[in-house]
Amino acid sequence: MRITLLGGAGYIGTVAAHRLTDLGHHVTVVDGLIYRPGDDPADLLPSGADFIRADLRDPKALGTAADGADAVVHLGGLVGEPACAGDEQLAVELNYASPVLAAEAALTMGVPHYVFFSSCSVYGSREGVVDEDTAPNPLGIYARTKVLAERRLAGLFAGAGALTVLRLATVHGLSPRPRLDSVANKMTARAAASGRIPLNGGRQRRPLVHVRDVADVLAAVLANPQDLVLNVGADAENYTIGEIAHTVAATVAGSGIDYGPERDEADARDYRTSFALLEALLPGACRRTLADGVAEIAAAVASGRLGDVDAPEYDNHCGLLAARSTGRLAVAATADCLRLHTEYTAADWSAK
Repeated sequence: MRITLLGGAGYIGTVAAHRLTDLGHHVTVVDGLIYRPGDDPADLLPSGADFIRADLRDPKALGTAADGADAVVHLGGLVGEPACAGDEQLAVELNYASPVLAAEAALTMGVPHYVFFSSCSVYGSREGVVDEDTAPNPLGIYARTKVLAERRLAGLFAGAGALTVLRLATVHGLSPRPRLDSVANKMTARAAASGRIPLNGGRQRRPLVHVRDVADVLAAVLANPQDLVLNVGADAENYTIGEIAHTVAATVAGSGIDYGPERDEADARDYRTSFALLEALLPGACRRTLADGVAEIAAAVASGRLGDVDAPEYDNHCGLLAARSTGRLAVAATADCLRLHTEYTAADWSAK
């Protein structure tokens, strides 16, 4: 199978590229290398993968990347509310306009399957357990861009091809292009580097999933194209933030928790997610645990592999600020991006 990974040189994409090439697929990675412009793709990607350095808002580049593909996977964009809140227009271009433009290119090129990486963050704050039928409740720019992209893509692909939407739990674990700003990875990196684990709040709930499990699920859905919205994670990997901190403390020898405010005012997300549909379709797909990811990150810090855990390339928000300040990334404000930004600002968030 010929698979195009848009944003495939990032945290999840590099793991997915290795997994898919191991399975015998031909992988083309398209990425702008926003966070680490000096990276050599050869150090991140499998030797059999092709690489195109391009802006994921460029329709011409997207068309070239989609030409001849059996599937296009959109993994790119700004991840997390801090990164998105710094420049809403830029976030809309990368998280909403880009996947829509990529889908339009894929449809023009006759690509039969499109996979969009969304997030369980679309559920926001909910009592009880949320599943794929729960109405989204986006609390910030990041989640709103994901919700609107899901809606728009569903309209584009209605009767025109298979659209698979993967709503990821919070991802953890080691990758060729590491991230240390997600909750579990951040706590672990701090614990391994300093012996201290910062904890703000603690009661809010969050589902987790290992990055290699995400790659496995992607490989499985690519092998069976269908119209589907799927939460990606495991029921047993629902935690409170406090439970994550205690797992890190129990795994990283000599570490302890520094308790901050009882409520995290910066992040109001709070939900427990059902992954029953994934388990029914792909039994045992997400088998790795939080402790597995913690052990990986801690070992990488202890060995010196990760160097300075506070380096900006490990943090999406800091990396974005650096990219903007050096002119590597800016609002494009093309006609297509402005058109789609208008759609975003006019969206009715009360509708499912």
